[in-house]
Amino acid sequence: MSELEPLILTFDPQTVDHLGAKMYSHLPNALAELVANSYDADAKHVRVVVEGNGSISITDDGHGMSREDVREKYLHIGRNRRTDESGLTESGRRQVSGKKGLGKLALFGIGKRVELKTTRAGSSARTQIVLDYDEMKQSTGPYRPTETQASILEGRHGTVVRLSQLKRSSAVSAASVARSLARLFNYVDEEFEVTIVGPEGTEYRVTPESRLDAIEVEFSWTFPDDGGVDNPDLRDLGVGGRVVSTPKPVPQSIRGIALYVNGRLANEADYFDSSASSYAYSYLSGYLNVDYLDRLEPDVIATDRRALDWGRDETIDLRVKLTDFVTWIAGDWRRRRREASAVRATEVLGGSTEEWVSSIKTEEGAVVRELVEAIASEEVEISAEQQGALLSLMKRAVPPHAEYTWRHLHPSIQDATRDRYLIDDFYGAVQEGIKRYVNAARDKSGVPHDEATKIVVNAFGESGRLHVFQRFTESFSEATAKNVEEGQKHVSMGIVAGFRNPMAHEEVLRLHESGAFTFDDCLDALSIVSHLMRRLDEAELIVE
Repeated sequence: MSELEPLILTFDPQTVDHLGAKMYSHLPNALAELVANSYDADAKHVRVVVEGNGSISITDDGHGMSREDVREKYLHIGRNRRTDESGLTESGRRQVSGKKGLGKLALFGIGKRVELKTTRAGSSARTQIVLDYDEMKQSTGPYRPTETQASILEGRHGTVVRLSQLKRSSAVSAASVARSLARLFNYVDEEFEVTIVGPEGTEYRVTPESRLDAIEVEFSWTFPDDGGVDNPDLRDLGVGGRVVSTPKPVPQSIRGIALYVNGRLANEADYFDSSASSYAYSYLSGYLNVDYLDRLEPDVIATDRRALDWGRDETIDLRVKLTDFVTWIAGDWRRRRREASAVRATEVLGGSTEEWVSSIKTEEGAVVRELVEAIASEEVEISAEQQGALLSLMKRAVPPHAEYTWRHLHPSIQDATRDRYLIDDFYGAVQEGIKRYVNAARDKSGVPHDEATKIVVNAFGESGRLHVFQRFTESFSEATAKNVEEGQKHVSMGIVAGFRNPMAHEEVLRLHESGAFTFDDCLDALSIVSHLMRRLDEAELIVE
């Protein structure tokens, strides 16, 4: 067997830190590089296993690499696949997502030891190498990773990368990794499946929509399929995606609209200088695919794929279009939220807020209106349901026609007058209240008259059949008791003479238009009748 050429990684030792350890300090971002490699290897399945010992392994069923591929491609730092090859994966079905050839250094941002095992499709030879961070840093020349060769069953192919000696003390959450990777990828290839497996065996699928799985969607906009989202400038560039809003503020980690290029994050979630409604942005999350940027030269995507180069003419133009898009979304969100809040308020209140507020005729009505508008304001960071709950509580404290309810009228008087009062027939309400009182006095006293004045004259007073102060006579003087009894009679006569009789001889419309009898007059009169009715409730029949 001829001697094989050694596997050598050529680099300046500081490159490991500059392009790896310092640039990729977040676990999901580094793992994303491995997932991207699997995608570019035409893999159909990728499993990221969080091991109980603190290590992480990434296994795919892609076409794998031969030993020569490892030497010429994998260990070649900065190799641009878009320039060296067609820009498509080996199968020709996918656009290559990796570009700068720096992914393997990203792994040293999260761990000190990288083990690679790979088998080329159609081969039974497996190449295994170990890259050690500390050894690479101490190297003064070309670095030679530890290498072993092994044989496996023919027909099995793919790559396994295992990261160990992680640079973190806290445990790795598989669920958190899954959510984070969902934000970093937007592959639409249905044949590409990524699964995260926790130490206990629980599996989490990573899908284009799983970034939104943890939030409750209230409204949704799909671009350009949604006919309501009108932005021809972005449509002409082939831009598409989805934006959603939530009833409650979106978690900070997914707040904003992220940009993806060929399935990979190119710019973290942003609002692109739109200032139309900073409040609305707390409720928006989504993504847009801007694949056309991949064709620009020089490259406008940063190495860590967290932001675009916004200083180029093409990206400046894109930012303007995105600002218009986000501003429109925010405006449409406000419109839809107003409508939803109005519907919710109507459901909770049993009617519109305007009907309720406008029914309050006293000066408190203006205060109630201000409070209702403040609760329903777009600038208040509460959901439509929370708004409805607050309005419901407020309505209990300030009911419709609150001035009527707050008078605490006698229940029987309220029962007799409510319908008239609610239609602003104030004089009619007082008439009905007096009728109820006079009829109750007749029934309780047994006075054989139908005329109101004769009923109250014979029912009350020192010589009347009913004594309203009888039970208090032991506590007060005889003169006081006499005055109270006579007062009940005279006030009853006055309420009949002063309210019922004049209204019985005047046109209702004339009384209403003249302002001679207002809701205040009505409530004052009903308060007097309520007082008389409560005295009547306590009255004792004098048996002769």
